[in-house]
Amino acid sequence: MPRRESNESDETINRRSKKPRAKSASEIARYTSTFETWSTYHGCEEVAFQDIPRDMRLDVRSVFNVNGLLPKEWLDERSAVGIALNDLMPAGFMQFLKTAGKASPDLFSSKVPASDCKELLSDLQSVFLAWTRLKKMKHSSRKWSEADYVANVYTAIRSTAVQQCDYRAQCSVSLSQPLSCHKVSSNAVCILNSKTACPDVAIFIPSRLVLDLSHRARSLYKVLKAHRAVAHSGSVGGESSFRFQSTPCTKLPDTPGFEFVSVICEDKKPMHDMDGAYRQNRLATTSSVRQLHALHIQAPVFGVVWMHSKVRAHVDWWTVKPGDEYPMIRSAPYPGPGNTARRGTIQFHDWSLDRPQDILQVYLFMRNLDRWTVGRFNDLVHEGIAQLAIDVRNGDKFTPWKRKGDMACLVSTNERDSDATFSAVTPASSPPKRKSARRANR
Repeated sequence: MPRRESNESDETINRRSKKPRAKSASEIARYTSTFETWSTYHGCEEVAFQDIPRDMRLDVRSVFNVNGLLPKEWLDERSAVGIALNDLMPAGFMQFLKTAGKASPDLFSSKVPASDCKELLSDLQSVFLAWTRLKKMKHSSRKWSEADYVANVYTAIRSTAVQQCDYRAQCSVSLSQPLSCHKVSSNAVCILNSKTACPDVAIFIPSRLVLDLSHRARSLYKVLKAHRAVAHSGSVGGESSFRFQSTPCTKLPDTPGFEFVSVICEDKKPMHDMDGAYRQNRLATTSSVRQLHALHIQAPVFGVVWMHSKVRAHVDWWTVKPGDEYPMIRSAPYPGPGNTARRGTIQFHDWSLDRPQDILQVYLFMRNLDRWTVGRFNDLVHEGIAQLAIDVRNGDKFTPWKRKGDMACLVSTNERDSDATFSAVTPASSPPKRKSARRANR
């Protein structure tokens, strides 16, 4: 307990010693004002979908393009394939496909490889089951919770589509450190002191695909970790060390090495609004993008928001303006196929999972994300780490990105010496010690 000054009351001591509680990720995202404070300190910006950089557009479009991925032959009940499906599949399955084909004929094509058809047919039975469950839930008088939607609908779609990547539920990730270009105000401390978020689903590159970056004695991970510019960038073995910066997770992997997230999913209760869910998802995607920036990896991170049978998507990436050393983290809502949001507006496309064509599109979108993660995203990660090694050898510094320390330390320092500029990236390790005063009655 703080030492009592001669003229202080118990109430004054309690008020002086009380430390404001850090807000959780959901509390920060709940209100526009608190999220605005957090996003300002982290250089976040909402932009239009056409603002996606040219070198990323092909990747992003390929992920969202779900046209022609289902066999057109399945829609013809008079064909040999159609007759076989009608005999073997559950009741209502063929009507489910026909409804989707009528509403979105571009989903179907006669050029689907035969090797994909068997896998697709197996997967679509799970998707059809999820759609059937959702219909029953919609027609029920019972109030369904977020957990009910996750168990009956969302997980059936996501786990079916994501088969090659590491699919992690309730994985705690570290939030990013505020940028050093902003001085920390006392009003922002309880917002900026938040260190973790726990998205409902995070999709990682499988560890086997990035093992070559860290396994061997002369691997890029070990070379970077031992380099003076990297080793001196943070505390040895502490939260700012290179091993901690190499993963977005709060818990280190058992084997030292890299971990990378390509997709973050946030599930929300029906009572919440989609904008709040989008804001909360951005806390986690921002951290993933900041990790990519620190490791010199130019790649987007996708966010998917699920709420009350509605699904939205957004794309986040980093950019640095000419002449500036601090990254901007941009986020673009997906406006839907063939649509472009006007510059300066935020326009989401909503998939409604109770519509056959929409639930199929969401499944195919998640399937594309799975394949993109183990393919193109993995390639970009390898290219970025190789570039980081070159840049560090050429004299570039490595800047830790993870949240650490108590932001209140910076407030007290700034208030005491307003002429000095202190970095929010490397806060003091402990608050300044209070000078003791002798009691009056001694």
